[in-house]
Amino acid sequence: MAVTLRRGFKTEAERISIGLRQELGLSPFERLDCTQLCKHLGVPILTIDELRHDGAALKYIAILKAPSSGFSALTVSAGTRRLIVFNPRHPPGRRTNSLAHEISHIILEHPFTPALGIGGCRNWHEDLEAEADWLAGTLLVPREGALEWMRIDGSIEDGAEHFGVSQALFRWRVNQTGVARQIEASSRYYR
Repeated sequence: MAVTLRRGFKTEAERISIGLRQELGLSPFERLDCTQLCKHLGVPILTIDELRHDGAALKYIAILKAPSSGFSALTVSAGTRRLIVFNPRHPPGRRTNSLAHEISHIILEHPFTPALGIGGCRNWHEDLEAEADWLAGTLLVPREGALEWMRIDGSIEDGAEHFGVSQALFRWRVNQTGVARQIEASSRYYR
């Protein structure tokens, strides 16, 4: 079952994205560097490998980095301080989305809970995860930037490369924001 985002959230996410981009001196059409955004927000980021300096055992690091682990990133919370840890083995587009997703939780001030609950099951709040997914996509590919790209070039592949995201993410943003319909309607109008 698909999660319905709270009323007004998509508009709020676009405002957040544009506001943060303005703070970083970026237009909606430019690529967002998530490491710069984390630095701007005062959120340190580490690769899993860097955890060995804090005592993490190499065998556990290897487990998390294994292709079968599925570990992308997580946010560690200590009081009001935050730290994002990510898997450096993932392709660049996935790493970017993972960092954007985690920073989205922080921006949205989602409450932090232990990763695992009773019986070792993963704690999962579907609505908060959906919000973080949407904001992450919006941070990386604002609607205005996707629209401009599709008017200029029209290529999903090149758009994904331009924004530094996966083709799947860029296509999702173009489709979910109505950009595809808008481009199609305008091309029919000018025929």
